[in-house]
Amino acid sequence: MQDFFNMMPGLPEGWLTTLSLILAFLATVLLVMGVLSVLMGGPTPIERRLDYVKRQSEQPERHRRTPHQEGGFEVRWLEPAMKLALPSEAWKRSETRTKLIQAGIRHPNGVAYYYGFKFLLAVALPLLALVPVLVMGYLGTVDRVTLIAMVVLAAVVGFYLPNFYVAHRREKRQLEFSEGFPDAMDMLVVCVEAGLGLDAAIQRVGEEIAFAHPELAIEFQLVSLELRAGKSREDALRSLALRTGIEEVQALVTLLIQAEHFGTSIAAALRTHATEMRSKRIDRARERAAKLPVKLIFPIILFIFPALFLVVLGPAVVSIYKGFVTGFGG
Repeated sequence: MQDFFNMMPGLPEGWLTTLSLILAFLATVLLVMGVLSVLMGGPTPIERRLDYVKRQSEQPERHRRTPHQEGGFEVRWLEPAMKLALPSEAWKRSETRTKLIQAGIRHPNGVAYYYGFKFLLAVALPLLALVPVLVMGYLGTVDRVTLIAMVVLAAVVGFYLPNFYVAHRREKRQLEFSEGFPDAMDMLVVCVEAGLGLDAAIQRVGEEIAFAHPELAIEFQLVSLELRAGKSREDALRSLALRTGIEEVQALVTLLIQAEHFGTSIAAALRTHATEMRSKRIDRARERAAKLPVKLIFPIILFIFPALFLVVLGPAVVSIYKGFVTGFGG
């Protein structure tokens, strides 16, 4: 590859090194600008939505534009990429939609954007990987097989990167649900035993835990909205279990449905289930505490022991070295 660039006429010596430095400088500037924009913040999604509605209401009807006329990133890039990557099987769409909802992504076009990002990243990352690969190839440190392997690896990583992102968000959200649901259950028991109906108790709990567990509060509020919209209690509770995807909520939903069908006391069933959920939370905390010493082995070996050996044995090694040097010199 180096001979190929040397054969090109009219190119000064060292031009590829200069080009790589310029690209690295631009990438650093863009990275710093992105970090600053995230840290400095900006309008929240609600503020942007309200501003958009205000601007749309102030415009005459003939000047209003549809989302497809806006020419945004989603319309120009994600929708064409989605058409290439979106599977045609309805069951796979439904499974993907369920995973996105459990990860907290409720956008109407979430599945389309998900597959659109998979396709775009599978194309963009290999293109970004070509710049250092070409530089290393020019320097003679990369052969053709390694170049192809790096490009293919970048494409695979780009295609599966949204999967890891969604799985991480889903796992983190389910962990928050598992930690916050015992507290919500205690409040639900108090509300039901105080005389509130189950629907009113769910609404009240969703309002009370909004600061401590905001994600769980949103789920309770969604259940309350579904009940107000005319959805049956059984369907609303099953939707709650589907959106959360954790065993504790599924067991709670089954318990409430059975209590409603057989006419048993809902307060007693909730109290029993709340006690069980608190016991499970304590067991999870004990399990994590028991795993902590094993997880600390590698950081201790890699970071703490070398520093400790350097402090303890360093002076002795220096003294021995000086003794040998002095002895040989003498």
